Amino acid sequence: MSGHLTPLGLSLLTVTVWALPLAVLSARTEVLVAILPFMLALAALALRPASPDYALTHETSTDRVFEGEVVTVTVSVTARSAIPLMEVLEPLPYGGELAAGRNRALMSLRPGQTASFRYEVRWTGRGLHDLGTVVVRGRDRWGVRAWERRHVDRTRVRVYPRIAPLHSLPRPFHTQTSIGDYTSAALGEGIEPGDIRQFTPGDRIRHRNWRASLRLGSLYVTQRHLERNADVVLMLDTLAEVGAAPETTLDCGVRAAASLATAYLARKDRVGLIVYGGLIDWARPGTGRAQYERLASTLLRADVVFTYVAKDLALVPTRVLPPHALVIAVTPLLDPRFTKAALDLAARGFDLVTLVVSPVAVTRTMLGPSETDDLACRLWSLERRARLDGLRSHGLAVLEWNPAQPLEPVLAGLRRHRPRLAAAR
Repeated sequence: MSGHLTPLGLSLLTVTVWALPLAVLSARTEVLVAILPFMLALAALALRPASPDYALTHETSTDRVFEGEVVTVTVSVTARSAIPLMEVLEPLPYGGELAAGRNRALMSLRPGQTASFRYEVRWTGRGLHDLGTVVVRGRDRWGVRAWERRHVDRTRVRVYPRIAPLHSLPRPFHTQTSIGDYTSAALGEGIEPGDIRQFTPGDRIRHRNWRASLRLGSLYVTQRHLERNADVVLMLDTLAEVGAAPETTLDCGVRAAASLATAYLARKDRVGLIVYGGLIDWARPGTGRAQYERLASTLLRADVVFTYVAKDLALVPTRVLPPHALVIAVTPLLDPRFTKAALDLAARGFDLVTLVVSPVAVTRTMLGPSETDDLACRLWSLERRARLDGLRSHGLAVLEWNPAQPLEPVLAGLRRHRPRLAAAR
């Protein structure tokens, strides 16, 4: 807390300081009588408390939102002593914008009176943001002395990337041993019908195939395929980006990764994440709501970190990148080091799908109408098309996505051939 004199108070003090020696030196009592009220007023103010007594509370409606959603902030002040005039201000964090209300209020309170104000703040981009720093300024009744106090009751708000509902997901070639939504080639307790064989002691009655048994004259049972889950690892490219926040290629890639993670977790798959860039960060595969929180927290920290060093995915632990996992690489393909890493994964036998966030489309939305820019973007598109065709010639499944369009149709258009070794599992 800090207290100081207002311009009016400084003026009164200056007049008093100059008039008092003048009255003494000139021996004029009328001057002393004239400044006596100012001297008494300044003395009375010096004896008063520097600031009034009050209590301030700060509340937020939630600490987790998605991009574009609002957080309601309520600030309340309860006066324990009279407050002639008070200004309460909470500066907006970086990237925040007012959605409703005002983050500043003026109030005058009697002892025991409570006043509050409420506003809504919105973030259009992902990240971690701190609320709860409130600045309070006040003046006395005569406007001579002012004070200022800063209250810090920090509340960290997590703004998660927007999630688009996805249904047409790339199907993993390999399944695991846990129960899930994928029909495995292995036979056992399941729903999907498989082969028919003769009855053996120990088979359950509900597995008997009465139609085949009546036709063939002996008991037959229907074998069923097991429903299994799969390991899915999302690999996010943070080596480079283009565009302006919050619509950069990295921001769009983060939203795509969050949407894919949510959809696969809903299918009971184990989902992991590798952030591949100047720094490598990861979240090991897991399931459930807690796993989504871990993935979302990792995605919030994803940012471009410049480096000349190419990271080696061979150093990533096996528990983070299982051998039979479906790897979905989300990248703008701006840095050849990520292309090399993707080809390395494919050469090591990983089931790889590459989702390319088109930097041409992101860049074009930033530029104004110009024939030169249109020509440059068309040439860039041709160069990138040749590069993507080169990746497809190596057997990679490559999808190009324009962030201005929904992701679902792009995933629905994926056609992959199941390898023979994978089909036998």
